[in-house]
Amino acid sequence: MILRRGLLLVLAIGTAACATAATIRLPAGPWAPDPLAAEALQSAVASCQGVRTLTAELAVRGTSGQARIRGRVLAGFERGGSLRLEAPAPFGAPIFILVSRANRATLLLPRDRRVLRDAPVEDVLGAITGLARSSDDVLALVSGCLSAGITPAGHGESSGDGWMKVALAGGITAFLSRDGAAWRLAAGQRDAGPEGAAWSVSYGGFTSGFPGVVTIRQETARGSAAATALTFRVSQLEANAPIDARAFDVVVPSDAQPLTLEELRQSGPLADRGSGP
Repeated sequence: MILRRGLLLVLAIGTAACATAATIRLPAGPWAPDPLAAEALQSAVASCQGVRTLTAELAVRGTSGQARIRGRVLAGFERGGSLRLEAPAPFGAPIFILVSRANRATLLLPRDRRVLRDAPVEDVLGAITGLARSSDDVLALVSGCLSAGITPAGHGESSGDGWMKVALAGGITAFLSRDGAAWRLAAGQRDAGPEGAAWSVSYGGFTSGFPGVVTIRQETARGSAAATALTFRVSQLEANAPIDARAFDVVVPSDAQPLTLEELRQSGPLADRGSGP
């Protein structure tokens, strides 16, 4: 029960906050081949593809399974698999600290004196939020690039209502919309298949080329219901500033007790089916 209470606190599940991420609506077409779409995509992702480091504050709201999530996270990323996510508390020690190097993660729950060591960061994030992503994928997601690999896999298309779409490697489709004279990567989706569960992402509130709002919806493996629907409001974003390497380490108290990945999965939000609004 201590672990369960701690993880509920980790995710800042508000009993009075039942907000969910808005449904993402993507253009339906009709579509026609457009040889300029791939070039428009490269222009649209120039800012996010050039990000090597990123720091930001993320305000998170939505649902994961039956759990409602609301919280604030201080985030830092460095391309190559380094990540730091820290959830500050109103008073005292942080609620959690998650760090990774080369996508090997350590999760510390300071208030419960529990620690999970040397686990794939994808598994840790999947257990906590329902979104199994690498550190570089989260960096790309927050900065507006959908995923770490943005590689066109075919010719693009355009619609009569001012949208373009481009098929990417990994079964992802990128959707571009006009922003004045330029193109903006406004949304993306991946259908369920060999690459995994279906998901969709939308971006809004752009400032200096980066999104201020990121909404992601990921279906269950069966595609029958929304497993995760989260909105991230991004503030205090700074790109390509040096980050002290020590930020991607965490000092673990000598009396911290081991936490297993299976315990994290069992006690995480997807196991908390009975939580109410």
